[in-house]
Amino acid sequence: MKLAVVGAHLSGQPLNKQLTERNAKLLRTTRTAPAYKLYALANTTPPKPGLVRTRESNAGSIEVEVWDLAPLDFATFMELVPPPMCIGTLELEDGEKVKGFLVEPYAIAGAAEITALGGWRNYLKSLQ
Repeated sequence: MKLAVVGAHLSGQPLNKQLTERNAKLLRTTRTAPAYKLYALANTTPPKPGLVRTRESNAGSIEVEVWDLAPLDFATFMELVPPPMCIGTLELEDGEKVKGFLVEPYAIAGAAEITALGGWRNYLKSLQ
């Protein structure tokens, strides 16, 4: 099963081990279709972004990694996804639709929008 990750599960980030421990394989780094907004969520450990699909046709295109997991490994991975994070369907820039991380809309209240930075890694660099 394909899974798109956008933040703390990216390669080199603190939760990536949850994928690698399940023998997930990185398929590619790509971007979402330009229909998403990215937020730096408050009070999450480790720090996490929240991705929200919008109705705006000119929202942001956000960097994601697409990983491949066996169905059983995907199931055990899902046990680790805490609220307000959720798994939905993301549209990639090439039109492919894959399962991926989104956030429940209530969690973006008070969160900083970081869409213009184009992805979580760029946001982390901007903090340095």
